[in-house]
Amino acid sequence: MPAYIRSRLTVAALVSTLVGCGSQAGEGVDDGGPDDGSDSSSNVLPSQGSDTGTGTGADGSGTSTSDATSTMGSDAPSSGEPDGGSDATVGSDATSSEGAESGTAAGKEAGAEAGKEAGAEAGKEAGKEAGADASSPNPCDVTPVTPNASEQTKNLLCYLYSIKGNHVLSGQQEANWNATPTDIAWYTSNGLKYPAILGSDFLYRSSTSCTAVTASTTRAIAYWNAGGITMFRYHMGMPGAGLTCTSDCYDGANCAEPTTPPTAAFFTNVVTAGTAENTSLNAKLDYVAAQISAMEAANVPIIFALFHETQANGWFWWAETSSGPAFIALWKYAFNYMTVTKGLTNIVWLMPFSGSPSAAFYPGKAFVDIGGPDEYSEPSNLLTFTSSGNYAPATAALGTTIPITLHETGSALQPNDMFPNPTAPFIMWNVWATYENTTIGGFNYNTVASMTAAYNSQYTITRDKVPNLK
Repeated sequence: MPAYIRSRLTVAALVSTLVGCGSQAGEGVDDGGPDDGSDSSSNVLPSQGSDTGTGTGADGSGTSTSDATSTMGSDAPSSGEPDGGSDATVGSDATSSEGAESGTAAGKEAGAEAGKEAGAEAGKEAGKEAGADASSPNPCDVTPVTPNASEQTKNLLCYLYSIKGNHVLSGQQEANWNATPTDIAWYTSNGLKYPAILGSDFLYRSSTSCTAVTASTTRAIAYWNAGGITMFRYHMGMPGAGLTCTSDCYDGANCAEPTTPPTAAFFTNVVTAGTAENTSLNAKLDYVAAQISAMEAANVPIIFALFHETQANGWFWWAETSSGPAFIALWKYAFNYMTVTKGLTNIVWLMPFSGSPSAAFYPGKAFVDIGGPDEYSEPSNLLTFTSSGNYAPATAALGTTIPITLHETGSALQPNDMFPNPTAPFIMWNVWATYENTTIGGFNYNTVASMTAAYNSQYTITRDKVPNLK
């Protein structure tokens, strides 16, 4: 993010520390209830029935975007679906022949069977129209990189693949350095629906404890239960001797943006067991694991944008290196620690590049589910903004088979200018905290008019349109 926002966060983090390491109230994001005018039972897959004819499967075998969509919706089995594909024909034949040859009783039985099949078929067709059985999305051919991933994690990843090329998720990062963030409330106060995604940050805690569940985690669980999707990043302080989550800070000595950049030896030590740096890293990951574990216990999957805004010679400690292999070793270490050592099963891994993605810093598809760049340009026209210039560099680094995200942005995308024939089919945008209503240097990153246009697009997925992924 821009330097002026980093400086604002530094002040916020300092204030947070002074009032109890980010002490937060348990409310503020959202009442956790349904959206006004929405019916959670009618949530559908927005892309149901679409066929873009573009995109490839996760394994690169040529599975199209519409295949993933079909798997998630129109092909979903229901309790009324026939066990075998030929049963309807058998029932029909039985009605015409057995009814004539074996008498009324046989005819009635066969007719009832045919009626059952016809009813099942009609039910299946109705399911297609309504997004199929949203309560139990059918597994698709995409497997999360998290070992033994939970059903909710599988459902979420399948859904993200299903919208690739045809719809886009709306998202908003909350200013959770405040006790009661108001970012989400801004939308409803301006007559808009809730964003599909609630973005948050593990930097800010509710107490001095590294094991207590934070208010941000509690709000994330509530947002999922209300039909939304949760995404976290972590401005992790630079690991060092004796440092835990209580030492995390945004800008300064041993902060996410450290005063003194790490050395090559640091990157070796931080992934080497027994070193002070590694012990510190483990302690910080333990804190995050406690939060994600609380979400796992509530059956909540999380999109985790760890080590965000990565680029060669970046500004956060994890990317303050020209060595791609050093960063990749760090990513793989954290991945294995969270999924194997801690045994977490509810993580969708997002590779969060800056606006300058680099293939040299990409850990690979065995360790990443989705990924993409950020964007903080000042669009010349907020009503036509698509961030199209950022898409090609992202695919150059990540490939074309995984969904591409705009995981951080100053301005909301305009889906009516992205679809139906997108050249930059991002699957999400996530407006940075306060930017929904921020003016910097005389520039408005968003206006009520531009947000209204974005949220009213038929291609935009708001919280009420997210299918039941539970």
